[in-house]
This record gives sequence, C-alpha cells and structure tokens, in this order.
Amino acid sequence: MNASGGSKPFRNYGVFRRSLSGQHARLTESTCKTCRSFVAASVRPELLDLLERLHFCILQGQFSSKAVT
Repeated sequence: MNASGGSKPFRNYGVFRRSLSGQHARLTESTCKTCRSFVAASVRPELLDLLERLHFCILQGQFSSKAVT
C-alpha cells in the first residue's frame, strides 16, 4: 500500500498507520487503523508517539472483548 501522493509505503505502528504527507516532504501523518481518523502530523517521531497515545478511538470498545463501563 502506498502513501497518497508518494512512492513510500505506509508504515504500521500498532493500531496506527504512518505515511509521508503529500503536502510536505518531511511531515509524517498518523491515522488510526480502527476508526480511520486523522490523529496527528509532525516531523518529530517522538511527538507523534505522544499524540498517538492521547488518541481516544471511538470504535475501540466495539472491537475489544471487554465491556466498557
């Protein structure tokens, strides 16, 4: 699978997919694979890690085996 507007493939990071932005060559965009929503974009991988941890997936409870209370 290729990044939109680029030739580099998507990189998988757990429940997130990272790809190079079509708008900026150094910018990496992160998308949630479960709800398919845009999470964040940054040139710094450590900042993307932090922002991905802050993401609250609206579909996460539907796919987990535990009931959400």
